[in-house]
Amino acid sequence: MRFIASFVMRGLTQAVMSTILLAALSLVIPPASMLSSAVVALVTLRQGASAGALIFGVATVVSGGIALLSLGSISLAIGFLVLLWIPAWLLAVLLRSSRSLSLTVVGGMVLGFVMLGSQFMESADPAADWQRLLSPFVESLVDAQLVEPGQQASLVTTMAGWMPGIIAAGFFLQMVVSLLLARWWQATLYNPGGFRAEFHQLRLPRALSVVLLLVALPLLLQGVGRVTLLEHAVVLLVVAWFIHGLALVHGLVGKLGSSSGWLIGTYLLLLFALPHMMIALAMAGIADAWFDFRARLGPRSPGKAS
Repeated sequence: MRFIASFVMRGLTQAVMSTILLAALSLVIPPASMLSSAVVALVTLRQGASAGALIFGVATVVSGGIALLSLGSISLAIGFLVLLWIPAWLLAVLLRSSRSLSLTVVGGMVLGFVMLGSQFMESADPAADWQRLLSPFVESLVDAQLVEPGQQASLVTTMAGWMPGIIAAGFFLQMVVSLLLARWWQATLYNPGGFRAEFHQLRLPRALSVVLLLVALPLLLQGVGRVTLLEHAVVLLVVAWFIHGLALVHGLVGKLGSSSGWLIGTYLLLLFALPHMMIALAMAGIADAWFDFRARLGPRSPGKAS
């Protein structure tokens, strides 16, 4: 994907065009939204906050005009601005000023909490709204005999209860991935190998693990019940520690000079056992915050993986 970064950095027109086209493509291929956000973040990281703001400002005006002419509303452009471009810009500004991936991940988690809070501000009962949205989907699963009819109501209730936290966590993870992609693009173009070293050293503060414990402990004591804001907060914290755990795996493989097959295996397990692997990597990240495994291991041979 280096050619995208090279094209973006040729000038304002190319950057705006890439931002809009990738955002539009995300309506058909959702992962393209991360590329659109990464374009804004790349320009911001390389040229500063003003340049990044100019990119998403012009992109909003142009996409808003197109949306108004074709759809009769600018809501699509506003959605791109609020959900893709401004969050990516904010994280890029934070990373450019702090030069700390760890702090930027924490910043992304804060944006995740903003997304979570906005759902509860917009609706008095987001779970009830999700029940109405998910009911037809679950009913189709019942019709396809993938779900027992007697389980339909409980499945809808369970899924709807967790959706606000899942949406916030997905937003958080998407923004961080976009930022990391932009940082990788920047390093590829201007500082080869720089992103690899930076990502391998990513470590979240220990205090965040204490926060997770303080939030999760009451939930463990009270048992299973209605999903509350505390459960949603735990989801966001677990995602943050998952990112730390993933950086730990990359760092250990790179420091030990191990085969990249270990990384391939990790991502395959994430593909086929996502919840379990996320929790496992989050636990590894928490342990690393206290014991710093990468500092305890000396390099055995030149790194082969990233």
